[in-house]
Amino acid sequence: MSVFMISYQVADEGVAEVVEAIEKAFAAVDAQRPDGIRYAYLRRAGGTEFVALLELADGVENPLPGLAEARRLQATVARWAVGPAPAPQPFDVLGDYRMRG
Repeated sequence: MSVFMISYQVADEGVAEVVEAIEKAFAAVDAQRPDGIRYAYLRRAGGTEFVALLELADGVENPLPGLAEARRLQATVARWAVGPAPAPQPFDVLGDYRMRG
């Protein structure tokens, strides 16, 4: 299992566009229903900070680059991100409670 996190902030005026892109990306993921992934996107309540979490089962390739909506989300984030370009960071899971299937 691989777990990745992306964390970033966007300019105030870009929040609505990023939220809309996230909603469209999740609609596409829900329609495709790929196996072997768990995916979540969070926003700090009322803020401009976003966090994406992606878990891939062993042997599963990330299906998100194959979705046009996910690529549009990535482009939207790149346009509005404040600071360095966000990049996925791998994490080791040390413990969880009901977070995994």
